[in-house]
Amino acid sequence: MSSDTEEARSCRTCGTVKEAEEFHRHQGGRRVHCKECMRAQHRERYRTQNGKDRVFDQSLRRLYGITLDQYNVMLAEQKHRCGLCGEVPETERRMHVDHEHATGRVRALLCHHCNLLIGNAKESIGRLRLAIVYLERHGNHHPAARLAARLQSDPGESEA
Repeated sequence: MSSDTEEARSCRTCGTVKEAEEFHRHQGGRRVHCKECMRAQHRERYRTQNGKDRVFDQSLRRLYGITLDQYNVMLAEQKHRCGLCGEVPETERRMHVDHEHATGRVRALLCHHCNLLIGNAKESIGRLRLAIVYLERHGNHHPAARLAARLQSDPGESEA
C-alpha cells in the first residue's frame, strides 16, 4: 500500500486529522496515535518512571556487570570524587566507570578528564610515564605533575 492511496486519519489522542505519513507504520497498517502524540507519551513515561536511572542501570549491567546500586556504593566510597585525581567533577554528569578493557574488571569511577587521559593513553603505563617526563621537561608546574614525579621517583610509594 503506497502513501498515495492512504487516506488522512484522525489521531485518537489529539483528535487532529493528519496525513497517513504522520502515523508510524505498524503490522501492515498505521498506528492510531500520531507521531507527535506518541513522542509526548514516551517522554512522559520516561519522566514518570525515572527513566534516566532505569536506562543507566541497564547500561551498567550490560557494559560492566554492575548495578546502579553498586555504582552508587562506589560513588559514596570515593566520597563523590574522581578515583584518579581525587577532585569533585566540574559538572553534574555522572562519573565514568573505569575498567580494564582486557578483563572487564571495574577499577573506579573517574571524572571526564581522567577517563579521557586513561583512554587516550590506551591504558599504557609507559605512555603515561613518558607524558610526565614530557610535562616536566617543558616546565609544567601543576600540583598533579609534581605528585606524579614524586611517585615516579619512589616506585614503592605508588604500589600502596
